Amino acid sequence: MHGSSPADRAGSPAKKNKVQGTRLESVKEIRKAIRARRTPTVGHSTEDADTAAFCPSRRPPTALLCILDDGREDGEWLRLRGETYVIGRTEGEIRIPHDTMISGRHAELSRRVENGTYRWYLTDLESTNGTYVRVGDAIIKHNQELLIGSRRYRFEAPGPSIAQSEEPAAARLGGQTGTSAWPEIASGKVGAYLVELTTKGEGERFQLREEENWIGRQAGRCNILITDDRLVSLRHARIYQDAKTRWRVENGKTLNGTWLRIDTMALDSACQFQLGEQRFNLKVL
Repeated sequence: MHGSSPADRAGSPAKKNKVQGTRLESVKEIRKAIRARRTPTVGHSTEDADTAAFCPSRRPPTALLCILDDGREDGEWLRLRGETYVIGRTEGEIRIPHDTMISGRHAELSRRVENGTYRWYLTDLESTNGTYVRVGDAIIKHNQELLIGSRRYRFEAPGPSIAQSEEPAAARLGGQTGTSAWPEIASGKVGAYLVELTTKGEGERFQLREEENWIGRQAGRCNILITDDRLVSLRHARIYQDAKTRWRVENGKTLNGTWLRIDTMALDSACQFQLGEQRFNLKVL
């Protein structure tokens, strides 16, 4: 008889696992179960078709931030697990040193608790060039700025109360009492304008005369024509008043989007924002 070796007497790892009766489910099996739930085969239903997938309910939600590469829809993805992230050119957790239009401390992403639930916010940190979000439809206010194509615009729509509270135009300018003021000021009604902002000051002023004011490159379909900017779509965006007489801007499902300058805004689900010339995608998990 041959004596048993120490390894035989101790039992091999395989024998130990067999005795314990434990088999770990492989990654392959887990992925197969997830795929079966998402795309059940025709004629073969899955028991988990109506089962809710696991999602943490006590810890704060994670967000994913993508720093988009130049002119592309993909880039570098970062997982945001902390409470606050500052984005800047020289300071912060996320730095974009090559974009000189981004301020040293430009904007902040923060996770806050509201009514017992978590929400992510984007806040401008008094940057020089502003923080913009890509919008489908949004209320716009007097002096708020927009990015359309490669240019920046300011929306002007002071209410009648502002005009009526000011001195008559002739008095402010030292003119004679018999001189007529502009009709809009005299009537207490001030029209809305879209004013181009350039590095040298104000550029062209477009008056919003219609109920629907379309901005784009195509004559006949747009009453505000921007023909020399190829980043502007043929029918890019419209500015209009809703049933409550609030001014709104609506993107025309364009390639390059319509962007609204914000001070702070809650970000739900997924969105895109721009600092300087750098664009970001944010996805809340």
